Amino acid sequence: MTIPFINEDLPGKIEAIAPAVVALASRHRSAAGVLWRDGLVVTSAAVLWRAGSPSVILPDGERVAGEVVGSDAATDLAVVRVDGVPAPALRTTHEPARVGDFAFAVARGASGLVQGSFGFVGCVAGEWKTWRGARVERLVRLDGGLYPGFDGAPVADAQGRVIGIASAALSRHHAVVLPVATVGRIVAQIAAHGRVRRGWLGIAAQPVRVRQDGREVEGLMISSVSDDGPAARAGLRVADVILQVGATPVGSLDQLRDALALDADVVVRALRGEQVIEATVTVAERPAGRCG
Repeated sequence: MTIPFINEDLPGKIEAIAPAVVALASRHRSAAGVLWRDGLVVTSAAVLWRAGSPSVILPDGERVAGEVVGSDAATDLAVVRVDGVPAPALRTTHEPARVGDFAFAVARGASGLVQGSFGFVGCVAGEWKTWRGARVERLVRLDGGLYPGFDGAPVADAQGRVIGIASAALSRHHAVVLPVATVGRIVAQIAAHGRVRRGWLGIAAQPVRVRQDGREVEGLMISSVSDDGPAARAGLRVADVILQVGATPVGSLDQLRDALALDADVVVRALRGEQVIEATVTVAERPAGRCG
């Protein structure tokens, strides 16, 4: 069967991407990875969970020890260092994918052989949040799951341009493609800090609607305050209702996270009973495993 909108050079497009594709093997699973920068491989964080030194099978078949620079479970991206290995030129695109677009992934098996997987884009949307609260620039979901070993594989369009990295950890039934913009942003933070730094107030909160000045407004009611966290040091208490962080109204936890700039002093405007209060909070880095 011939698919009319895919030209005859699909094997050539796979061969063009393959020099940037590696395989990674940990004790439990294997994954694909992409030489994103010289000496740095991007792959799936879920596959490398607790793997400090995965084996990396390079495009020439050589097996070397990699070192995990850092990972971000919230976006399912990890960075592995392979010293002295250059990253070949990789055609990428920020052009939005469309539902029904042809897409293919390129992986490498533990034996070093190149593998391909072919399908279509099943769903697209704008910016979204993963179930762990991380921002992703655009939702691109494939119409099926991933074969074993394709986590972390580059996904390309019909023109052979890489649109992102494949993940099976962010959706229950379908593979998600983390777009190039997201990959670049997360890799830059991990390469610089060994992790993705996110703001933290040290609270748990829930959305509520309250009356202020005779009208109903949205806010976040604080349900707990971490001892010696930023909010506690600023004098915020349980049952305070946060209305604004800086100039930004916050009626949801996503809006709160987006308003927090690391290491910055922000003025939090809150309702305490019927009184409006303001507290200056120095935003800290969110500890591992913490949310607010």
